[in-house]
Amino acid sequence: MTTPVHRLRTHPGAECEVTVTARCMDGGYTWEAEPAPAERAVGCESHAAVTGHRTFAVRLEYIALVTSEE
Repeated sequence: MTTPVHRLRTHPGAECEVTVTARCMDGGYTWEAEPAPAERAVGCESHAAVTGHRTFAVRLEYIALVTSEE
């Protein structure tokens, strides 16, 4: 018996969008973007232009579904 392969995918029936948040990681700075849809800019570029900071932690959030492929 083989173990099925499991995959994590965006839930096809969920009525939600991918949400993005970002946090500045340079020098202990406390800037953090408000959650926004993934297709919009989260503000990292603007923050970098003003401060010169270049390192950000970016988080994507969405409703997922685990499927198995046998």
